Amino acid sequence: MPSKPDLSVKDSQGRKTKKPRKWVRRTGLSLLAVILLGMVIFMLIPSPVQPAKWLASSPPSFEQAGPWQQNNKLSSAELVTIAPKFPEFITFDKEGNLYTGDSDGKIYKVAFDTKGNPQKAQLYADTKGTPNGLMFDASGNLIVTDVKKGLLSVDPSGNVTVLANQVDGTPIYLANELDIAKDGTIYFSDTSNYGSVVFKEIAENKPHGRLLKYDPATKQTTVLLEGLYFANGVALSADEDFVLVAESYHYQLTRYWLKGPKKGTSDIFADNLAGFPDNITRDDQGHFWVGLFTTRIPFVDQMHGSPWLAGMMAKLPQSLLSGASAPVKHGLAIELNPQGKLIGSWHDPEGSLYGVTTAVNHDGYLYIGTAPGGSQGVHRVLLTK
Repeated sequence: MPSKPDLSVKDSQGRKTKKPRKWVRRTGLSLLAVILLGMVIFMLIPSPVQPAKWLASSPPSFEQAGPWQQNNKLSSAELVTIAPKFPEFITFDKEGNLYTGDSDGKIYKVAFDTKGNPQKAQLYADTKGTPNGLMFDASGNLIVTDVKKGLLSVDPSGNVTVLANQVDGTPIYLANELDIAKDGTIYFSDTSNYGSVVFKEIAENKPHGRLLKYDPATKQTTVLLEGLYFANGVALSADEDFVLVAESYHYQLTRYWLKGPKKGTSDIFADNLAGFPDNITRDDQGHFWVGLFTTRIPFVDQMHGSPWLAGMMAKLPQSLLSGASAPVKHGLAIELNPQGKLIGSWHDPEGSLYGVTTAVNHDGYLYIGTAPGGSQGVHRVLLTK
């Protein structure tokens, strides 16, 4: 018979001792027990939300011929300015100067020379918050929706005034985007009463956003629509007979009628978009341009179909979930006609420009803005078709 293997080792004095096989086995079993106990406790802890089931439609295909078909129209984008790093929204004054804000509160102005070349960005104002939407009113004041401060007005000297931070006795939790009517009325979104962007809200799949209106004559703010799934971009139609608001978490644009027989009612303007719609801008033709922060995330759509899985995910710390909701490295913006029909899509499948929040048709270029999580700086591409 073969001899048994020697399971002993020598200590520092040359004496034989048994190998610590039992100790290793016991330690492994103890660790496994701790892991299993942790899993049981995690399963038993109540979820912080009660998710609503939703069966999202299959997203449009980028492979099939049509307006969604993948291209590289954004891949040739040139950098306009690296300041700010994350230009959530972009607007222009009457002289053609570009304005955009950063997540640290600073708002920048970018001038152009006679050949259209951008000059170095100059600091214009600092809201001490997070400016998102920007648009000039008839008096030359820059109206700002600030995530942390509410609805603001910045005069030409850079002085900041709070126009509204409450509505109907409740806070404006997360002022996001805006548009201004010819009579000065400001329409803007209050994204969510969560007050910040958290994965838990995506998992819950319930509407917490609102569309608001500010009347500069009375200085009163009113609620036009509530129960929106992450209210985001806002844009008026050319005739101002309706206003659009993006519902990012349900991949759709909702239309609220301001005039006509449907006044005071809402309907869906565009749905089953190929990603999370962010900001909306309108060009001189009355067409709407929409930045899609990220293309659809398959796991998120699958999670919506399983409230149990969504409830489990909502228990995890936000820090562990940042990757699950990070933008796909595929830049995407779309153009819709005044009736909501998709005219075309602009892609960067290479992922050099992604996390798109804003697309602005201005003076022969499409200007692109982004948000934290995406690429950095203001970019533009020639509008050739």
